[in-house]
Amino acid sequence: MISLPNHKVKVVMSLLMIILGVLPKELLIIGGNLVIGTLLLLIYRVPIQAFIKQLKPIAFFMLFTFLFFPLYEGGHGWIKALQYSGRLLFVAQVLTFMFYRMGVPAFLQVLAELRLPAIFIELIMFTLRFMDVFRGEVRHMLLSLRSRGFYTGHWFQIKKYRVLGGLLGSLLLRSFQRSERIYLGMLSKGYKGERKSIRTESVPKYEWLHGVLWVGSLLSLFFAGGKQ
Repeated sequence: MISLPNHKVKVVMSLLMIILGVLPKELLIIGGNLVIGTLLLLIYRVPIQAFIKQLKPIAFFMLFTFLFFPLYEGGHGWIKALQYSGRLLFVAQVLTFMFYRMGVPAFLQVLAELRLPAIFIELIMFTLRFMDVFRGEVRHMLLSLRSRGFYTGHWFQIKKYRVLGGLLGSLLLRSFQRSERIYLGMLSKGYKGERKSIRTESVPKYEWLHGVLWVGSLLSLFFAGGKQ
C-alpha cells in the first residue's frame, strides 16, 4: 500500500491536476484523465464512499447538462454534455483524494503556507464553517412551514413559489443578522482578521515525487492530444 503524500504536496498537486483536467475539450483526453483519476483513488486506497460523497452535489449538474445541451444545441449537445460531465467527474475524483484524511483546518493551513492572501483564506473558512448552519436554518424554517400546512408535492403553483420566495428573503435577513452578531462577538474576543502563524515542518524532496508523477502524466496526455 502506498502511503498518502504530505498535505502540502496533496494540495499543490491536486490544484494543478484540476487546472489541467478542465482545459481539454477532446473526449479522448477527458476519458484518459478519468482513468488517471480512478488510478489515483485506487493506488492510495481512497474508499468509494468518500468519492460518492463528493459526487452527490454535482450529480444534479451532470444530469442537467444531458437534458439541456441536447435540447439547446441539437446533436452536438451530447458531445458538450459529455465534456462538461467528464470534467466535473474528474474534479470530484481529485477533490476526493485531496480531502481524504485531511480536515479543513489542515487545508487552510496549507493555503497559508502557500502565501494565499489572508482575506481569501478567511472567506473560505467562514463559508465552510457556516454552510451547515445555513442548512440547519433552512430545515427549521421548512419544518415550521409544514407544521402550518404547507405542502411541497405540487411544483406548478404560484402560491407555493411566493411562500418559498418569502422563505428565501427571511433566510437572507436572518443570515445577515446572525453574521453581524458573530462578527461583533469575534471582535470582542480580539479578532483582527489575521491568522496566527504556525511553525510547519519542511516537506522532504522525495514527497514531491508524488506530484511530479501525477501532474506529469496529465501533462503528457494533454500535449499528446494536442499534437493529434
